[in-house]
Amino acid sequence: MAFCLLANYTYCQQDEPITIPSKDPIIKASNRFKPRPKFFELGFESFDNFKVAATSDVVGDSKARVAQNLTRGIKLKFPLILKSETNLFGGVGYRHEQFKFDQKTDPDYPLFERFEDKSLKRLSFNLYLKKDLLKSKFVFAYINSSLNSDKPQLRNFTDQLKLSFALLYGKNLNPHKQFGGGISFGYDFGQPVIFPLILFSNDFSLHWGYEFLLPKSMKLRYSPTNQNHVILSTELQGASYHLQDSLFAGFERLEFRRSSVRITLTYERELHDWFWLGFTVGYREPINIFVSEPGNSRTDALLTINAKSALYYGIYIFCVPPVKMYKKAKSSG
Repeated sequence: MAFCLLANYTYCQQDEPITIPSKDPIIKASNRFKPRPKFFELGFESFDNFKVAATSDVVGDSKARVAQNLTRGIKLKFPLILKSETNLFGGVGYRHEQFKFDQKTDPDYPLFERFEDKSLKRLSFNLYLKKDLLKSKFVFAYINSSLNSDKPQLRNFTDQLKLSFALLYGKNLNPHKQFGGGISFGYDFGQPVIFPLILFSNDFSLHWGYEFLLPKSMKLRYSPTNQNHVILSTELQGASYHLQDSLFAGFERLEFRRSSVRITLTYERELHDWFWLGFTVGYREPINIFVSEPGNSRTDALLTINAKSALYYGIYIFCVPPVKMYKKAKSSG
């Protein structure tokens, strides 16, 4: 699930700190140095080569090296409702991931032969809602629907459709600190699971802040200025893809499922008001990777994959609201 913390989708930030006479250090500045929300992003990501070992009672075992694992993606977010107490955003995205293998112990092994020819693709549609309630409380909801497949098409539409959501109820403890809890449903563990969420968010100084959405993600941010941001994060990521053509004889409907933990260091730099550039270096530790029939779990997998951890690198460009437009939107409520 492509999930972002609610702080990224609300207009509660200022781009320049404004001093307010007060003895309370928390509200001496009406805002900290913080990123503006992204509304467009184009990214590229590449992994170092890593080894994989496949095990199956259906087609036997084999090993190979992933010589190339390249991902390209594009995201667009847009406001639907911007009011003082209600913010509703929509979003669309496309992700394309391709693989190349070498050092195969079996050149004709179905998994490696198949993924060498076809990429994994995801077309997603998202809604993000934040509603302010009485006594500094709020509700945040996220809904994602995506078509995940190696060959998106109208055939087997329902098998390709993957849904996920999150619902949070929280409270603003002060202008820079939030706490909340809720539930999430999605494929973060590689297969559909419902699990609880706990939110902690705090911009505890002019330059520093953290956003914890446990157990999904943890982010620590350092912003020396409004034009530079450094983010250290740990995130749980997972997905399920429908395989259109049979990977094994006798099995017409199959799912490729995976889950991993990523540790990432990101640097974002303003190039021009609304136009930014980001660089990422990270480390991925796989948790679950398997192929199964729809509805089955890892224990019923037809094929399991043991993948080694790998370093990865990314570069992306993105756009944020211009400062003047951003301030005007916030002041208009």
